[in-house]
Amino acid sequence: MKVNETFGGIMNISEATRRALAKYPYLDRYMAMGIINNRGLARLIHGDVSSHLDTPPNIQSIVTALRRLPQKKRKSEAAGLENILARSAVNLKYDMAAATVGIGQKRMEILKKRILTEGTYILLQGMESLTIVADDASIERVRQSLGSDVLEVCSDLAIVVVKSPGEITKTPGVLAHLANILALERINVVEMMSSHAETAFIVDEKDALHTVEVLRREIKRSRTPIS
Repeated sequence: MKVNETFGGIMNISEATRRALAKYPYLDRYMAMGIINNRGLARLIHGDVSSHLDTPPNIQSIVTALRRLPQKKRKSEAAGLENILARSAVNLKYDMAAATVGIGQKRMEILKKRILTEGTYILLQGMESLTIVADDASIERVRQSLGSDVLEVCSDLAIVVVKSPGEITKTPGVLAHLANILALERINVVEMMSSHAETAFIVDEKDALHTVEVLRREIKRSRTPIS
């Protein structure tokens, strides 16, 4: 049986480990530099590896699988994501707010004809509600025009937009990776949306600069070759 193949339709520990690592593409760089403690990493991904197997493996088995994973293949799998990040840029817009309203044809007409006539805004439509993210003045117009139809208003927000090359739409894992690094920094994302090559993270104003710093740091990291 080859190390990174499944046998008889049953996934082996090497393949399960590789899939678990796919959640953390930034680790490839540090593993290639030899600065990752394999035992510590094995403990981190133990739950993910176990979810792919019938029987949870011991830590040493995962450590062995980590050592056997071909570095070239790991780099190849992360190359697409790294390439997208390296050509991305971050923009920030303050003084934003969000209003959530129930969906209805009359409300949509009011929003389009009387309220959302200028400026920057984002619409996030669910099955039963619509969230409008816009500047403070626009959200105040929403509140005044729709009254009790407004279910919730969140103020003091900022929009952090990551502009990427168009290939992002065909590159798996980019959005998940960006969301993950923000979660690791304990940044609360109020809303998140993607439109073609733009990914918008709506965060509290107090977290805006930290969000930009974290994203820019990851973009700069992706532009630096491993020595």
